[in-house]
Formats: sequence, C-alpha cells, structure tokens
Amino acid sequence: MQNNKIWDLCAPIYDRSMRGSSAAYENMCEKIRAAVRGMEVLEIACGTGLITRNIAREAKHVTATDLSEKMLTQLRKEGRPINVTVQQENASALSFADDSFDAVIIANVLHLLPEPEKALAEAARVLKPGGLLIAPNFIHGSDRIGVRAVSRLLSAVGVPVRSKWDAAGYADFLAENGWEMTRSAVLDATVPMMYTECVYQPEAEKRVYTQAPDKPDYKNWVPDGMVAGLSAGTAALAACTAVSAACGRDKRGSKALTGLLGAGTLVCGAAAAWSILAHRRFSYDGPRKLSKEIVQGTAAYIRLPEGGVGLDVGCGSGALTIACAKRNPQAHMIGVDRWGREYASFSRKLCEKNAEAEGVCNVSFMQDNAVSLQFPDESFDAVTSNYVYHNIAGVNKQKLLLETLRVLKKGGVFAIHDIMSPARYGDMEVFAEMLRGMGYARVTLIPTDTGKFMSRKEAAVMMLRGSCLLVGVK
Repeated sequence: MQNNKIWDLCAPIYDRSMRGSSAAYENMCEKIRAAVRGMEVLEIACGTGLITRNIAREAKHVTATDLSEKMLTQLRKEGRPINVTVQQENASALSFADDSFDAVIIANVLHLLPEPEKALAEAARVLKPGGLLIAPNFIHGSDRIGVRAVSRLLSAVGVPVRSKWDAAGYADFLAENGWEMTRSAVLDATVPMMYTECVYQPEAEKRVYTQAPDKPDYKNWVPDGMVAGLSAGTAALAACTAVSAACGRDKRGSKALTGLLGAGTLVCGAAAAWSILAHRRFSYDGPRKLSKEIVQGTAAYIRLPEGGVGLDVGCGSGALTIACAKRNPQAHMIGVDRWGREYASFSRKLCEKNAEAEGVCNVSFMQDNAVSLQFPDESFDAVTSNYVYHNIAGVNKQKLLLETLRVLKKGGVFAIHDIMSPARYGDMEVFAEMLRGMGYARVTLIPTDTGKFMSRKEAAVMMLRGSCLLVGVK
C-alpha cells in the first residue's frame, strides 16, 4: 500500500476475517509448508503472521513483511519463531537485493494492492533464478464480511481495488505478468481460494494463459485393474490349458486337469468380456456414458436455497457432488466418503482435483462414514447419494437411509439412487409409506432400470437390476 495509515486501519479488519477461516488457511498452509521446506522465504503482506508461524518450522528462514507497522507489532507481541525476521516493507518497492530468496509468498492480498503488477515484478526481482512464487488468492465466491468491508473501505478512500478473479481470470493475470503456473488448486473451504505455485518466465509476459485445464477424472465404476487382471488371467489359463493338453494327451489325470483349466478359462474369459463391456458402458469418455447419465439424472432432483448446503454421501471421485454444485451455484455442496483401501483409486485429493478441473469452488470434501454420519440432526438443505449403500455389507439398508435422512432439515429435499432390490433393501414400498407417516412429503420410488437411466436389458447385463431413486421432501 502507498498509504500506511489507510492500511493500518484496514489490516486489523482483514486479519480478523482471516482468523475466522481456519479451515481454508490450514488447507493452504499445508501446501505451503511442503513447498518451502528448507528454503529462504520472503512473505509479503504477512499481517499478524498467521501463515508465518505456520510455515516457519519447515522453512530455513522467513522474512515476514507488511506495510502496516501495527500488524508487525502484533506479530512480535504474539511471539515469533527464532528463524523469522520481521520488517516493514512496501510490496511495490521492496528494499531487498536481487536474487535474495528461494521463495516468495503473497497470500490473498493481490486483489487489494493498488499496483499488483509491480508487486509481482518485485517478487521476480528478489527471487533467485528458478525461485518459487506462492500466490494464493481469493476467487469469486468469497463473501466474508471482513473481505467485503476492506474492499469497500479502500475504494471509498480512492485506493483502486481489483474485483476478485475467477480461477481462469487469475491464471490469465499471472501469465500476463510473466508467471508460469506449475501447480494450482481451488481450495475447498468456507472462503474460496485458488492456490498457485509459479516460476517466472519473462518471455511469457505478453502471453495470455492458454494452458488447457485438466479434464476431470471421475474414474470408471469398473476399475482398470479389474479389466487388466481378468484379461491377463484368461490369457494365463488359456496358455496353461494348451500346455496341459499338449503334454498329457494320453494320461487320464492330465485330461482331467486340462478340462478343469479349460473350464476356468471359459469362466474367466466370460468375466473379462463382461468387464470390458461394462468399462465401455460406464466410461465418461465412451460412447454410452451410462455413469454420467445416472449422475446428471440424480443431480437434477437436488434444489438448494440461496446460501443452502447439500450433502452427498459416498461421493467417491466427486462426480455427483460436483454435478449438484454446478446446478446450485448459489449454494454449497459437501461430499463425504470413507475412501477405504477397497476403493483405493478414489480419494479426497482426486475429488478436489476434479472440482478444480470443472472450475467449481462451491464444494468441500471430507472423510466420513455413511453408517454413522458426524453431522448433527437437520444440518443440510438436501441429501443425495448414488450407488453406495448396496456396497455396505452387514448393515440394514433402510437404517442407512434413515441415518442419511436424519441430517436433513425439515423441508429439505432428498434423492437417493441405489440398487434397491428386495433382497438388499426389503420392501421399499412399505418403507416409503413409513416415511409418509413420519411427515415426509412427495415420497416417490422411481425405477431407473426400466428406461429412465437404462433399459431392462442393459440393467440386467450391467448387474443393475433393481436400480431405483428414492426422492421426496422431509
């Protein structure tokens, strides 16, 4: 800032707002700690040192700077690690020599700086060749009171404030100023931030950022490993059958072994053929896109109010959570999953990468168990789930449904899709009637294996007979 007094006034408001976003900051600091391990670090606009103290234990040394002496005094008063130096600096005109630091951090203030381009140029100057710029920044969707108040106050006194970028716009801004992103992620928390790591590429100064965004990877419901394993097993059994047949033509025991191996080859081959067919049908990039149709069709039932929050139980790779979030940009979706070893290809990190690839920031992901959700009663405005409960062995499926509905607010909507066959779920018509007796409204069972998502024949071939949507209002 060029006016110290203005920032002395604004900084405490901004700092208090940041202290109220601990989940967002911990997610961000975890990434920064890993990036700056063993480095000489400069932090620009450090405030009272929320990030400084968090990362100091990993960095070799941190030089924490801010325009507001009031903020720096507070940092010193609250205590600072021994490897932290604190000094007052203007982001647009740093006093440090060229090539002084391994990494520079400018966190969540670029949109407030009157000359953000100069701040980025200064960061490039003081970084060693190949040095790392870590520049998380708010993107559209952040509406914390402190953030809005500071922006309005600065604008009111004539300090130009840039509106927050969206994810693509922020990437463009960095690229226009010569920075090549090496890593980016839209952090999932109450305050939407875009985390970025960049290196300076001066030859790219005039280039608009054109790197194609990563495609989401929602994973196939039939794992690649299953297809490969069954195919390899079939080939191995076929080879063993041929060897046995060639070596034991005249031996009764060998003929029996050959017959057994041949039968195994047929069974394994049939399973391999089914896995290949199913993999093609479920693929998000394939011609059929059955899984995508099911996810989009289920998400169509989720309607959230302004500022509402929805829950997706058993989110897997995040497909349904993200689809619901895209349909309800005025609200927020939370996806939960246990992400166990039996589903090793799914993870929270994968969900977050998929949200980033889709450009969706009104989502969060966390670990939880559908059998006993961690949330209080009536926490959500909508609940949904897709093909989850039939995989949970040893638990009454209707009790699982009631556990999900427990966290739904009165008046909230639900749309739960699963293989609700009598063998798995019991009599669902009786269950639906029970919900109506409890005061639930518009409770409907919608078969999805008779033309809605798939034909009867396709459902039988894909082992999805009994697929059904349970929808209604609490």
